[in-house]
This record gives sequence, C-alpha cells and structure tokens, in this order.
Amino acid sequence: MSTVTQTPATGSATGTPGLRERLVRSDRRLSAITLLLRLPQVMAPLGVLTTVAYSTSSAWSAGLSSAALCLGMAVCAVGLALFSNVRWLQWALIGMALIQGGVMWQLSRVNVSTVPVSWEAVSAFLPFFIAGLSLAPMGLAARLRWASVLAGQGRLQAFSTAMRRESVNEALATVLGAALTGLLAVLLGPSTVLQVSAVLSVVMMVVFVAHRSARYPQANVPVHLFWHDLTGLSSAGSTAQDSVVLQGSDMFDEPSARRAASAPRITTARLRLGLLYGIAALNALLGAVQGCLAVYTVSLDSVETMGAIYALLGVGAAVGSILAVRFRHHITASNLMVLAGTGALLTSMLLSAPSGTFGYTGVLMLVGLFSGPSLLCLHSCAGQVGVTKGFMGLVAQMSVVSNVSTAVGLIICAHLGAHRDYMSAAMVPVAAAMLLLGTALFFSHTRRRSTVRDPRI
Repeated sequence: MSTVTQTPATGSATGTPGLRERLVRSDRRLSAITLLLRLPQVMAPLGVLTTVAYSTSSAWSAGLSSAALCLGMAVCAVGLALFSNVRWLQWALIGMALIQGGVMWQLSRVNVSTVPVSWEAVSAFLPFFIAGLSLAPMGLAARLRWASVLAGQGRLQAFSTAMRRESVNEALATVLGAALTGLLAVLLGPSTVLQVSAVLSVVMMVVFVAHRSARYPQANVPVHLFWHDLTGLSSAGSTAQDSVVLQGSDMFDEPSARRAASAPRITTARLRLGLLYGIAALNALLGAVQGCLAVYTVSLDSVETMGAIYALLGVGAAVGSILAVRFRHHITASNLMVLAGTGALLTSMLLSAPSGTFGYTGVLMLVGLFSGPSLLCLHSCAGQVGVTKGFMGLVAQMSVVSNVSTAVGLIICAHLGAHRDYMSAAMVPVAAAMLLLGTALFFSHTRRRSTVRDPRI
C-alpha cells in the first residue's frame, strides 16, 4: 500500500492576512456550490413521489416509483465509489448530469396514470430505476474535490474543517430540497419539481466542473466500500506539523491520526457499523414518513398539498439543525444523537393519531425538528471515526445505505397503507425511530469505551 506525504510549499502565504481572506472567500464559494450540487438528488425522489401520487391517486404506485429511483441512486453511488480516482471522473460527472437532466425532464412529461400497483408489474417502474442510475451522490464527489484543493494549496491541515462543512451541507441540502420541492409543487405543479431538478443538475454540475478548484491535480484518495484493516501509520513526514498522510483511503492530520490509531480496531469497526445502522434507520424513518404522507393525502383526496406539507418537515429540520449548531459547544455529537433519537421516537408516535391537516403538519415539523440534528450528528461522527479507517469509504457506504433504506421505508409503508390501513403504515416510522434511538445508544456506549474523541458539530 503506497503512502504519499504532502507538505505545504515553502513560504506559503496562508499566514498573510490578504491571502487568508481570499482563501476563506474561495472556500465559502466552493461550499455553496457543493450545497446546491446536492439539491437534485434530494428533489428527484420527492418529485417522483409527488408527481406519481398526484397522477395516479395511488400511494402504492408513488411509493414504488420513488423507491425504484432511490435504488438506482444506490447503484450509482457504488459506481462512483469504484471509479472515484479515474482521470476522467470530471467528464463522467458532466455526462451523467446531462443524462440525468434529460431523463428527469422526460419523466416530468410522461403520463404515469397507468402505472400498475401489483408486484408482477415491476417492469413498469424500470424507468424510475434507470433515472436513479444517473443520480450520482454528490457528497462523495464534493469531498474528493476538497481533498484535491487542499492538497494543491498545501493546506491539508484544514481537511477536517472542510469535512465538517460538508457534513453541514448534507443536512442543509435535505432541508432545502424538501422545502423547494413543496414550494414548487404547490405554486407550479408537481411535475415542475422534476423539471427544476433536471435544469439545476446540469447547471450546477457545469459550475462545479468549471470552477477554478477543478484545476488542481486530482488527489489519490482511494475509496474502499468494504472496511478492511489498515495497520499502523507511516513515519514519512511525521515530524512536519502540517503534514498530512494519504494512506489507503484517507487524509488526516497527525493529532487525529494518533488518537484514532490508538483505538482498538474492533471498537472502531463497531463505531463505523453504528453510524451505518444509524444513517439507515434515519433514512428509513424519512422514507416511511414520505410513505405515510402519500397514504394520508391520497386517502383525503388532497395529494396536491403533499409537497407543501412535506416542506414543513424540511422547515422543522432546518430549525433543528440551526439549534444544534447554535448549541454545539454545550453538547457533544453522540449525546445529541441520543437526544434527537429520543425526540424522533416520541414525535413519530404522533403520526398514528393525525387530527386534521393542521395537526398532521405540526407533527411532521416536530419529526423534522429531530431529524435534522440526527443527520448532522451522524456525519460529524463519521469524520472522527473514519479518520484513519477509510473516511471516504465510510461516506460512500453511508450514501449507498441512505438510498437503500429510504427505498425500504417507502415500500413497506406504502404497501401497508395501500393493502391494510393508515394506522398500520404509521407504525413503520415508529419502528425506524426505535432503531435510530437504539443505534444512537449503541454508538454512544461504544465510543465511551474507546479512545476516539467525541466530536462536536
């Protein structure tokens, strides 16, 4: 296994106030681009769910269509991870964005009123799966870009800060995507969501590839989808204060590397599994909530309000995320994860007793209030746990698991709602929230027995 050491250039001007300010502005612009780059992968599944439910008045058809799209996204995430270090990655992303734009635009114009609702007609949902194959997980691509930029600028000591910023962007994209989906669906119609997603995907990908940050040589940061043992640290460059080692699949500064290297390998593996189970439970919860919302609005013949109601879940998630960041100095990420999991469980129980549209909207806002901090905590903890054991690989795994679990939550909830009743469907979010709380407790307990520092958001 090769090891590369990158040290800052002699006489680096990062200490000069003027250049420091320019670097800060440049980092903020790149962060804004990577945030907007994520919106299409959030808007597309919600747009499909809303459009199909509105056209067919069938929660089962809508759930299967959106789930097929999510499964296609999971396959695309695997492909991006496998080819993350090819020289033609940027061109591949451009090609995928163009394909995605065309496919999403065509989906918005397709008459889906004849989509069947039986398991035997799975082929009818194949177009949605193919559309998902073009939806690359931009979270991994954004982090790979940051690795190249910081390596090229000799600022690898800022890698952990950049990863924290991207973790916040993951949560903000979910929030903004949900809010934008609801706004467009109400004002311009459900099919507009897919059209805006198509245009935004192409435009932001062009901006991402044409941005000046793309001129830096691509960092060699292999992405391992399967965790494997990485023993020891390289001694090369260990005396340089700002040196950062690219080992196996990661960049990490020396203090973090020493802390993580001292953690028992089995404990670290359990922490990683805890995060994967946590992100699976959270996305299953969100997928089940979407399924419940589809069943609820279809039963009341008010599918056109689905986008607006779900947008309020995004508002709740935004408020929760802001509060989490506001009090990040007073509570650690793992403790906040337990608190948010408890809140998600209590609020998800209220989904089984809706009291009109107003009451249902309030319940969804409460679910979002705890979902936003949970997402922030999971990604913040990933940066600490995966520091020497494959951070980029962990990000790729979380992307795949997120899409698969969202699809599972949607399918189970929509099936129960269509073939039984709403009360049965409402039990799925509760089960997912119980799993989320259980994984939060497991992660917190395991972290206390390890030497891995409990991060703050």
